[in-house]
Amino acid sequence: MAALPYRLPDEPRPSGLSRYAVDPLWPLLTLMLAGGGFGLAWFAFNSAALGSPTRGREWACVALSVFGTVALVFTIGVLLGSGWLRPEHQAYAFLSLLLLKVGVAYALYLMQQRCFEIFEHYGGEPRNGMPLMILLAVVGRGALDMTGWPLMLRMVLQ
Repeated sequence: MAALPYRLPDEPRPSGLSRYAVDPLWPLLTLMLAGGGFGLAWFAFNSAALGSPTRGREWACVALSVFGTVALVFTIGVLLGSGWLRPEHQAYAFLSLLLLKVGVAYALYLMQQRCFEIFEHYGGEPRNGMPLMILLAVVGRGALDMTGWPLMLRMVLQ
């Protein structure tokens, strides 16, 4: 009978994408500076690149951010339409979207940071994420004209 190798429960599982892994700080900053679409996509990719053992929870957080944003926009619209929310308070209600996105991004950062530290400790070579973050924040956000896009999609990606 062959002995099974011992694995730590929080040990990253190396993948073919490991050479693209970055410190989770860069996707967090990208979400803050370039918008939710770029930041969440990078968090999901980085999770796969790190071989994160919490990958399922991380992808569930990404889905929570996307579908939670849609639910909040719909709820705010219904509250405005029914008169429960006055139009002058609409800007404050939309702050809940920002709270949801930044809160989920910080949770993703904390989940990936533990895995990243183990990845780095055992010889993983992370990439520098600053050039891509700057590119997405300056060029990506400016080049992506979303004025003609549906409201729900704009709210999710911003």
